Amino acid sequence: MSQEKTPAPVQVLDPVEQIFDAVLPGFFRPMQGATGTRPNIAHIDVIDRDNEIVVKAEVAGVDKDKLDIQVHGNQVYISGSKEEEVNKEEGKVIYRERRYGNFSRTIQLPVDVDAGQSKASYKDGVLELVLPKAESAKRRKIAIE
Repeated sequence: MSQEKTPAPVQVLDPVEQIFDAVLPGFFRPMQGATGTRPNIAHIDVIDRDNEIVVKAEVAGVDKDKLDIQVHGNQVYISGSKEEEVNKEEGKVIYRERRYGNFSRTIQLPVDVDAGQSKASYKDGVLELVLPKAESAKRRKIAIE
């Protein structure tokens, strides 16, 4: 009888947030970001498939050339920059919710992935990463002798 381990849940890692959240949960979050609030960018979905992990990140308005994606072991690092549109002919800004500036996300996956075989695509403001699981992380059926 084989026992399957349930993979650990996906964790979003931000070392500064972890330190502050340990002392005062959520207290410092509103003050982060270049515009005085936490950037509303790079919200993610993570899907665990049999042989791959898929990460989808909302990065609307970010030029794909301004995105940096790095994969190492079971971590994915996504960073980029969204530049503020400056057009003096538009008129006086009354209300602003859109966020600009640099952002980064580090996501810890439940398994190691093969960085060399990983693929990225960008369509309609959504970055999609297809990350094949490392051979050591794939499930294998073991025959009983």
